[in-house]
Amino acid sequence: MSTLASTLASHSDERSSIPAPPERQGWLRQARNACLRVPPLWPLHSFVAVNPFVGLAGRPFTDVCHLMQRVTHEGMLMSVEHFRRQHASGRITVADLEHAIHQAGADLAVQDLLDWLRNPEPEPVPGLPSLADVATRRQGQAWDKIIEEEVSKWCAAYFDEGQSAWRMPWRKLPLYSAWREAAMIDLTPELAGLKNFRRLAAGLPESANEAMGMVLDELGLPAEQAEDYMHRLLMTLPGWSSYVQHHVRDRATRGTHDESLMELLTVRLVFELQLARQFEGSGILCEWMEILQDGGSKPGLQLQKQVLWHSALEAGYQRKLGSGLLRKDAAQARPQEHRPALQAVFCIDVRSEVMRRSLESMSDRIMTLGFAGFFGMPIEHVPFGHRHGSSQVPVLLSPRYRVRDHLPHLTPDQEKQVKRRMQIQRRAEHSWNAFKTSAVSCFSFVEAAGLGFALRLVKDGLLPGLGGGKTKGCPCAEPNLRDYKRGASGLIEEAQPDSGIPPEDQVQLALGALKNMGLTGGFARLVMLCGHGSQTTNNPYAAGLDCGACGGHAGDSNARVAAAILNRPQVRAGLKAGGIDIPQDTWFIAALHNTTTDDITLMDAGRAPASHAADLLQLRAWIEEAATLCRRERAVGLGLPAVGAAELGRLVQERSQDWSQIRPEWGLAGNAAFIAAPRERTRSLNLGGRVFLHEYDHAADGTGGTLEMIMTAPLVVASWINLQYYASTVNNRFWGSGTKVTHNVAGTFGIQQGNGGDLKTGLPLQSVHDGRDWVHEPLRLSAFIEAPCDDIEAVLARHESVRQLVENGWLHLFAIESGEGRLRQRRRDGSWGVVFSDETSTDKRS
Repeated sequence: MSTLASTLASHSDERSSIPAPPERQGWLRQARNACLRVPPLWPLHSFVAVNPFVGLAGRPFTDVCHLMQRVTHEGMLMSVEHFRRQHASGRITVADLEHAIHQAGADLAVQDLLDWLRNPEPEPVPGLPSLADVATRRQGQAWDKIIEEEVSKWCAAYFDEGQSAWRMPWRKLPLYSAWREAAMIDLTPELAGLKNFRRLAAGLPESANEAMGMVLDELGLPAEQAEDYMHRLLMTLPGWSSYVQHHVRDRATRGTHDESLMELLTVRLVFELQLARQFEGSGILCEWMEILQDGGSKPGLQLQKQVLWHSALEAGYQRKLGSGLLRKDAAQARPQEHRPALQAVFCIDVRSEVMRRSLESMSDRIMTLGFAGFFGMPIEHVPFGHRHGSSQVPVLLSPRYRVRDHLPHLTPDQEKQVKRRMQIQRRAEHSWNAFKTSAVSCFSFVEAAGLGFALRLVKDGLLPGLGGGKTKGCPCAEPNLRDYKRGASGLIEEAQPDSGIPPEDQVQLALGALKNMGLTGGFARLVMLCGHGSQTTNNPYAAGLDCGACGGHAGDSNARVAAAILNRPQVRAGLKAGGIDIPQDTWFIAALHNTTTDDITLMDAGRAPASHAADLLQLRAWIEEAATLCRRERAVGLGLPAVGAAELGRLVQERSQDWSQIRPEWGLAGNAAFIAAPRERTRSLNLGGRVFLHEYDHAADGTGGTLEMIMTAPLVVASWINLQYYASTVNNRFWGSGTKVTHNVAGTFGIQQGNGGDLKTGLPLQSVHDGRDWVHEPLRLSAFIEAPCDDIEAVLARHESVRQLVENGWLHLFAIESGEGRLRQRRRDGSWGVVFSDETSTDKRS
């Protein structure tokens, strides 16, 4: 997570060549700070869960709750009614309330919280308004919505990635400059009531920073309120602000400085100036200034009580999970009497927990492990016949290698011919699509060809199972690891960049992957590296169901690359020199877990030696039966009937191909905890598909490097996912994306509600709610790590961003002390409290 804030901050002052008067330096600094509060929003093709509060993680959770009420005018906690229902059902107990009070060090009694639940006292937080907010309230005209629509329509045109047939002519200019060119001739704002807006735009400075300074000078903004006020303006367009933040971050990771978010803020400020001039003398400006000068209040007692109820809800879950982790049969590792028949490495994704448990139930000789789903392979994967590929790494990282698919059974000339045919086909499809969407030809297309789509509409709408799933890429292509520094120029017009992974790097990648996944000895004859992906139709959020560790893409390419590397004799020789001796009869095989249907597909099985034919046959039988168990477990949540295995398989396959299906699967709904421990700690537990599971053996981690990697990468990613689901549940209208029914795709990269307006930033309502009740329980992540407190503390001391997550209450951190048979919780003051996981969940300070 630190890479995001540090990358943006490191580039924030690079344009020192743009002079600013001394009196404006303060404005620019506060504007940049306001921009750093905004989270990034990835485009749909690589949509991943993002912590909406990532820019505020340096502040305590309760303070941010208060700040959000003030700046966004929105809450970030569940309602009193929700807590009342949880208490009435027994989900929140008196012991949970006592634990929450003790952890917070609050000067309150349980009775105070119970009294508040029965008679909550209103404690309105005065919202920090924009000038448009005040003008809307005073004038009765929705100036705030008018401005939102104007800025949104312009952003959609500026950032369009090919959806629009007619492109904006100023796209190559910086954001502010392009907007100013359009605003000087666009009559729409004036038709909406913004008088002489074109004249205002023409009179603005050409520099965005100068324009910002001019506007702030004229508005006379109180310096102490400037940062919050500019944050408020950005949060009137949270979707576009977040998308532009991603744009800025993406450019920064490529070494290019970008001021687009600052320039978007300048554009929004210009609309404030327009209203100030238009309503001069009406009292609107004076009223707005009076509100700003009142300053901000501090979190009140009522908010504190609401946060304590939320903490009690989390304590109840922690008590139940913690007691299971400390059970004697969970704490004791079973001796491995025989060599495992299968070792299966899955992603830490919560959906893998169900599959791992189902697969392990097939045989005591099956061992599963959890590891980040990119399998330590930081690659960009380019499918066969394509110029560009997908970044197959967590969004906090950047790919180090480009791996291209090739057809090993073809000669170079044959491969070249295949690629040319694919290129011609893509060009034809592009031309056909342009004809269908052109402003002129689209009408004749519908008249002439519309009837031809009737059969497809009937088949896809009423008989989705007949279509079969779509295959991504070329099924016979394989990743080419050996094509290092061999350009593929001449195959298509553009010369291709270098690709492949150097042999010496392959050894280091393999060594790091095996150590970090806890697989350094006792190898089975068959080791399955199982990535995961989803299968949906007509779903703009499809990437959000794929592997987050692979940047919102399926993890099959990473698994294939990892397996290919680990099967190479040269790599194994290098591993042996590094202390890891893989038996000659061990074979690594890649696989893909389809989380929508729970099918597992083996990749490159034909390359396995004949000696492993029986092993593969047994593996296929195991994964088929495990898939059936998974479907039965998930069927209840999906509302599917209790039917036979074949019928259930058909039903889930239909859901994956039904273009009208609003929730083909539940994704990561329900996620609540992260456990880094040996699998024997959790093997006997049914964790309900709610826990991220990472393999970790502290005894084998002599340097502590694996612990540091887990706490600074997978744990942070899990926290991002957790807080995305949290925010989309506590306030789906603002931090989610509302109902799918009225979604429309904007520019191929984002979602709008209806036919325009701001981009939606979070998860659809249908991803967290079943139409009757919330399916996702909004709990901050509880992380359980089986390691000494001192070692965990050492990692926190070296990584401020991770320490902030813990000390500011964005996640709960526990140490599993296997020798003592107890849990210790990291407190926000730096101490560790002993938590005894019994029925009363008593708590003592060590």
